[in-house]
Amino acid sequence: MRKIIVYIGFLLCCAAYCSAQQGGVIFASADVDSNGFVKLQWTFAYTPVSSFQSYAVERKNPATGLYDVIYTTQNIQNQQFVDSNANALADSVKYRISATVTGNNGDITSIDSTITILPSVFNVQNQSQYAYVSWNAQYRTNGRYQVYRKMPGQPVRLIATTQQTHFQDTIRQSICSDTIFYKITYVGSNYSTESHFAGAWFTDPYPTTPCTLDVATVDTATQNIVLSWQPSADPDIMGYFICQGSPCMALDTVWGKFNTTYTCTTRSSDSVNAFRIYAFDSCFSASALTDPYNNIVLEMEAHHCTRDITFRWNSYINMPGNMAQYTLYLKYDNAPYRAVATEPASSLGTLYTIPAGVRQVRAFVAASNAGNTKRALSNIRIFDMMTVDTADFIYVLGVSVDDQGDALRLKFLTDTHYAATGYNLYRRVGNGFYQNYRTLPPSATPTIDYIDFDVDLSAHTYAYYLSVWDECELIEKKSNRASQIYATLGLDDNGTTISWTPYDGAGNLLRYNVLRKTEGETTWTTIASLQQCQTIDNTAVYGRAQYLVQAEYTNPENNQRCMAQSQVVEYHGDPSVWVPNAFTPARDNNNRFLPRMSFVKDQEYAMRIYNRFGLLVFETNDPAQPWDGRHNGKTVPPGAYVYIIQYLGDDNYSNIVKGTVTVLK
Repeated sequence: MRKIIVYIGFLLCCAAYCSAQQGGVIFASADVDSNGFVKLQWTFAYTPVSSFQSYAVERKNPATGLYDVIYTTQNIQNQQFVDSNANALADSVKYRISATVTGNNGDITSIDSTITILPSVFNVQNQSQYAYVSWNAQYRTNGRYQVYRKMPGQPVRLIATTQQTHFQDTIRQSICSDTIFYKITYVGSNYSTESHFAGAWFTDPYPTTPCTLDVATVDTATQNIVLSWQPSADPDIMGYFICQGSPCMALDTVWGKFNTTYTCTTRSSDSVNAFRIYAFDSCFSASALTDPYNNIVLEMEAHHCTRDITFRWNSYINMPGNMAQYTLYLKYDNAPYRAVATEPASSLGTLYTIPAGVRQVRAFVAASNAGNTKRALSNIRIFDMMTVDTADFIYVLGVSVDDQGDALRLKFLTDTHYAATGYNLYRRVGNGFYQNYRTLPPSATPTIDYIDFDVDLSAHTYAYYLSVWDECELIEKKSNRASQIYATLGLDDNGTTISWTPYDGAGNLLRYNVLRKTEGETTWTTIASLQQCQTIDNTAVYGRAQYLVQAEYTNPENNQRCMAQSQVVEYHGDPSVWVPNAFTPARDNNNRFLPRMSFVKDQEYAMRIYNRFGLLVFETNDPAQPWDGRHNGKTVPPGAYVYIIQYLGDDNYSNIVKGTVTVLK
């Protein structure tokens, strides 16, 4: 009987509880804030509403194990309460709420319970890579837990959803002595709640992984030292510190895990510099320093009056894959670099002989490992093979035909600061080859004059250059090449064309002057000043005419004006007279009678014109005076008239030309 009574009582309690769940009070949330206050919210559904009497919120006392009433209200609309006396940061808090209504069978009380979520966080084995988060279970079982994380300096992120009451978080970045916070929320059917943020102290317990050296080389274009290395294996690398010297003084910072080259502009590649590198992570924890590595510095020492050069360099240390050899590269003048010598790793120098004729040598050394997979270049050294004493300059100023026309006058400009023992004069005849023609003694003045009498200006042209050897007689310095100005004549109906070869001596050409002298004249007359190498003389010249060309140019040392002239060219023409056979005095065109003469002298010239009756109608002794077809002021009748022209040619022979000319209307 007693068992039946207990069973009936149990069924009545279940019925009352189910009634409350279906139509009574139900907790909606129990949220914990940062102060440990708990905000409780609930819902209530019962019909009719007028039968509502009161809510009662109870909190379980952990000391007594009993529930204490902490809040009551008779207002059905008051469906939330903040428990500011709960210590929900230290422990999970259990709550119970009841709603009392009046029914047909008396008062009915519906009851619901809930509990706050209390998370705990700790390091797994005190490492920064893992965090273990656990919390107490909720009374509901139809929902899921959500895990939220807040990293330092970052917003809150949802990182996991689970039905378990624990979660292990993998931290994928270094935490530099700071706290990571976690919050747990529970989301179920008609119920959700969240915990406060609980955290644990994290730090980076592991040393930063160092990087691996590559090479310290020199950029051949800029001559800057360029460092390279392999990145650190640490996933949290922020960059690399570059230091130099011993002790290693900070030089610069390279940001970025995979930025593994650095161009050093503050240290000269002409001196040996030892560099070391260490990596740092997001906590600015530095790795161990790498071993030092240094740039190679090449030095050159020339042996006076020989073409031997000694090349020396310092040892390259810590070459990846071990040092194997040094290779010397040389560049002669404008030729490309080429390898000329290979030395073992134990050798730090070599002697090399530079070929004759090379004026400038550029050199660098390359250090390489056994497989030639790593190479480090040295600085570039430049050596001028003309560092021995020699003339700074030597010029042929000009080649000029002398006034007598049977020799060439040469003018040279030399460097008197160099004590030359003599100069070699090279000459070319026509289109032949240059040959060593004369040895000229040194001069105390910069200008050297030389007259070459061994020439045939009527048959050949000549070109020259001068040379001088340095004090070691290793390199012959040569001047410019210069040739004489050679003039030629051409005759046509337009006049006399004078042409000449260009001036090709040193200095700047100012202009050409063309001079003429006719028979009977004792001085030359300038008929043209121009830049081009040709002009036409259309002046009627009687007898022999001579021409020469003078080039005015400046001395490159003092800018003074100099002169070079061609040979004299001349012609001696045959006298001739061309006589028109008709003219029309009464018209605008062809209204005069004037013979055209070549190489005829003005002296002893006479022209007479007669009509058909033998009457003299015109005469003159001026070759330039025409007959206008008039006699005694009147135009003569049309018809044929006889002319007799007497003249003296430039060959001094007298000539007579007779004929008829027709006067037309």
